[in-house]
Amino acid sequence: MSFTKQLYAMTSMAIPDITTRTFSRHCGKSEGYYGSISAQQLKISTNSLLYLSEVLEHKKATSHNRYITELQNLIAQEVARRMQDVDTKNMAVRQMVLRAVAHAHMSRENEYSAPPIVIA
Repeated sequence: MSFTKQLYAMTSMAIPDITTRTFSRHCGKSEGYYGSISAQQLKISTNSLLYLSEVLEHKKATSHNRYITELQNLIAQEVARRMQDVDTKNMAVRQMVLRAVAHAHMSRENEYSAPPIVIA
C-alpha cells in the first residue's frame, strides 16, 4: 500500500466521516486532489502533509482522539524522511546543505518555525 493510501486510511480512522473530497480540503487542496494523485500514482506533496497536520492539530484540540496523534506521528516521520533525501552523492555537498538548514533555523531564533530535522 502506498504512503498516500495508508495516510488516507489512517485519516479515516481518526476522522470517521471524512471523504476523499474533505481529505483533499484538509490537505489545503481542491476537492479532486486526492483522486488525482491516486489515479496518477503520485506522492502527496510535503506542503499538503504539513497542512493536514495543522488541521489535525486543530481537531485534536476539540477531541481527544488517539488516532490523530498517531496520524501526526506518521506525517512527521514521512516529512523527516523526505528532508533527508538530499539528491546528491557528494557527502560534502550534503553536509553543506544540512548545515545551511540548521543555520537558517538558528538565525530565526525569535520567529516561529518548525524545527528542522538534521541528520549528518
